[in-house]
Amino acid sequence: MILRNVPVRHCRHTLASPISRSLTRQISTQVTTKTETTSEEWKATQAAVAPPKIVSAARKKQRIVQDGILSLRTNSAHEHRGAAWTTPHSNSNSAIPATPAQQYKEWQRIQTNTRSLGSKLEKRYIPTELVNNPPGPEDITLEMLMASQTHIGHKTSLWNPANSRYIYGVRQGVHIISLETTAAHLRRAARVVEEVAYKAGLILFVGNRKGQMEIVTQAAEMAGACHLFTKWTPGAITNRDVILKMAGTKVVDHKDQELPGFESYRGSARPLMPDLIVCLNPLENYTLLYECGLKSIPTIGVIDTNVDPSWVTYTIPANDDSLRAMAVVGGVLGRAGQRGQQRRMADAKKKNMATWENSPDIVQHMNREKKAALAERKNVMGQMQHNLEGFNEEEQKILREGLYGDELEVTESEMVDMMGQAALGAAKEVAAEAFSALPEETPSSGPESPVQATASEVVVEAQAESITTSPEQPIASEAATSPPEQPASPEVATNVQSEVNPTNSTQDSRLASIEDQLSGLKNAAEAIEADIKNGKQ
Repeated sequence: MILRNVPVRHCRHTLASPISRSLTRQISTQVTTKTETTSEEWKATQAAVAPPKIVSAARKKQRIVQDGILSLRTNSAHEHRGAAWTTPHSNSNSAIPATPAQQYKEWQRIQTNTRSLGSKLEKRYIPTELVNNPPGPEDITLEMLMASQTHIGHKTSLWNPANSRYIYGVRQGVHIISLETTAAHLRRAARVVEEVAYKAGLILFVGNRKGQMEIVTQAAEMAGACHLFTKWTPGAITNRDVILKMAGTKVVDHKDQELPGFESYRGSARPLMPDLIVCLNPLENYTLLYECGLKSIPTIGVIDTNVDPSWVTYTIPANDDSLRAMAVVGGVLGRAGQRGQQRRMADAKKKNMATWENSPDIVQHMNREKKAALAERKNVMGQMQHNLEGFNEEEQKILREGLYGDELEVTESEMVDMMGQAALGAAKEVAAEAFSALPEETPSSGPESPVQATASEVVVEAQAESITTSPEQPIASEAATSPPEQPASPEVATNVQSEVNPTNSTQDSRLASIEDQLSGLKNAAEAIEADIKNGKQ
C-alpha cells in the first residue's frame, strides 16, 4: 500500500537518478574511533591469549588429591569451612568454630528431629528372595499372602462347589479365596510336615509346572526330603517292585550315618514308599494322588477354586497359577521340615536314641539274622568239639591255641564242677541200669517197687554229694566212661537187692552200702588219676 502511493505523492521526484556508490558505501560502513594496531602488536596479543591446554580426567583427579593432601597440615582442622552456600560451622551460642565431635552431635540431633519427615523406604519385592530365603510358619501374615496373590481364584463358571467354604466372595467375575482360611490351613500343613520330619519320615515334594523346579528343589533340600519336577511315572507306588527295582536303599542310624552289615537286606529289600507327599499342582498329578489313596499315604495339596479338595488329605486353598504364591507355600513347608530335622538331630544327640520305630521289614530281617548267627555258632562249636575228640591233652592245647589265639585256662573249681557233673551223670546211668535189671532177678516186684525206687534215688544222691564235695578228685570228664568204674554196677545192684527186702532193710545197712559205693568210686578215681599221670610221663 505504501509503495503504491509513493508515485502519487512524490510525482516525478520518484523517478530521480540513484545515489552514488561512494555515498552508499559510506553510509553502510560503521565508523570506529579505535586506531588499527600493527602486525607485531597483533602477534603479541595472539600469543598472550593462547587457548588452554587440554587436561585429561586422570590428571584432574590427581590435582584434586594433591590439593587435598596439601591442605591437611597441622592446624588445618580448625580452618575447615564448608562451601560458600552453607552456614558456618559454629555453635548456636557462640561464634567459635565447632569441633568435629560437636558437628556430629548436631547432625544426630537434626536427624532425630527430622526422622518422621518425608517418605519412608519400604521393603521392595525381589523375585528370588522367596526361593533363596523363604519365610517360616511364624512369618505367615495376611499382607504377605495378599502380596503373593494367593487370594485370586478362577472364574465363577469354573468353580468346584466343594470349595465354597474357602471362597470369600466374587469380584469382577473371579472368586476370591479367604486369606484367613489359607493362613490357617498353611500353618496346619506346616505342623504336619514338621512332625513327619521329626519322626524321620520320607517326604516327597512334587511340582512339575513351568517355573516350579526351583521351588520344590529348595524346599526338599531344606527339609531333607525328595523332589519331583518332571512327569510322574504311573505305578511308581502301586507297582514299585518293578518300576523301582534298580533304586538303591541304605540303612542309617539315629544320626543319619549308614550302618554296615545290611548288604543282604539292601539286595532283597522292597523299594520305599513316601510317608508324606506335598503336591503344588494336583490337577496334573491326579494319578499320583490316586495311588497315594490306594496305599493310604497322606498328601498335602494346593487347592484352587477349580480343584476337587477330596483328592488330598490336607488342603491349602490358594492360587496354584501364581509362582509367587507357590514360592510362599513351598518355602513355609520347607522351613517346617527343616525345623523337624533339627529337632530330631538335637534329641538324637542328647538322648542317644532314635525318635522312630523300625519298620516291620527291618525287624524281621534282624530276627532272621540273629537266628542264623546262633545256628552258625552252634554248628561251629559242634565242629570244634568233634575235632577235639580223640586227641591227648597236648594236642588239644595246640588246637585251642590255634582256634582262640591263646590258651584257655581252667581253674580248679571249674575242674571240680566238671568232674562232679560227669560223675553224677555216670552214677545216674548206673542206677538206672540197676533199677531196670531188678524185675528180671526178683520174682515178686509188685509191693517192692516203691522201695526199689527209693533205694536207687538214695544211692544216686549220695554219690552226687560225695563227688561234688570232695576236692581230692582231679579226674576229667573221661571218668564217666573209664573201665575201672564198670565193676561198681554189680555192687550197686547187690546193695539195691539187699535193701529191697523190707524185713532186713534198716537205716544202718543203707548207710553202710552207701559208704561202700563211695569208697569204690574213690578207688576208681585214684586209678584213673594214676593212668593219666603215666600217660603224661
